[in-house]
Amino acid sequence: MSGGPSAGTLRRDAALTAVLAAVGVLAVWWVFVTTALGQQVESTALEGSRIGRRRLSEGSQTVLDVVSVPFLIVVIVVGVAVALLQRQGRVALAVPLLVGGANVTTQVLKYQVLTRPDLDISEAVANSLPSGHTTVAGTVAAVAVLVAPPRWRWAAALAGWAYAGGTGLATMVNGWHRASDVAAAMLVVLLWGALAVLVAGPAVHGAGDRPTAVTRRLVLLAAGVSALLAAVSLVVTSGLPATGASRAELIVAYGGAVLGVAAVTLLTAGLLLDLCTRTPARPRPAR
Repeated sequence: MSGGPSAGTLRRDAALTAVLAAVGVLAVWWVFVTTALGQQVESTALEGSRIGRRRLSEGSQTVLDVVSVPFLIVVIVVGVAVALLQRQGRVALAVPLLVGGANVTTQVLKYQVLTRPDLDISEAVANSLPSGHTTVAGTVAAVAVLVAPPRWRWAAALAGWAYAGGTGLATMVNGWHRASDVAAAMLVVLLWGALAVLVAGPAVHGAGDRPTAVTRRLVLLAAGVSALLAAVSLVVTSGLPATGASRAELIVAYGGAVLGVAAVTLLTAGLLLDLCTRTPARPRPAR
């Protein structure tokens, strides 16, 4: 008798995760881009990101400069090579699907599908959701989790998503993107990461050791705490005027935006780590 979930259950969970991630992208766009309250909250947070920008800009710019098309090609080649070295052909097929699918989806959504209505709240009226730089960094993290040997997935998740989250925050520090842009990008990566797990099938799963199990729980716990704090900040910020907020209020607004991004980043990392580390149940022997 097996104690693990069936392969069908794992496929169902991966498909459900992909659907929820897609709904999440649309929900983030609708709330923070198409409503006056959402635009006002993010406008205040964007103004708050100016605090300390001069000191943080140089270091954060270095992180952003890494992102490029050649960089993505290297990620695909390395990811496929690592999968093939482990004799995981289906995982090798999933890598370019994940990288290409996520980044193309972000560009299509940003420039062809989603729009930003002019509600007389901010000067910028061109849609910037999802963030392209964050999507690139997120796919790097997702590929790392996908191809890493089971015993090292916890380390790949921590390193990869620290880089992805850092890239998203760097776009905010430099005023390139709002928090909703970054959060939507992470959800696009979660969508395609879940689809990649579907393509890879049982090959991607491996028994998670104790460090992986502990890491997954801690990451999801941190996501919940960050989301709670971000919600508190959102409530406070929603009562602020569109202009004229004090320095303390701007810090609260920007801090809430950062916590919101952290929550979505950690949630994405935890869910993908979970999908990749649950061992399917072995079929019962025929009698």
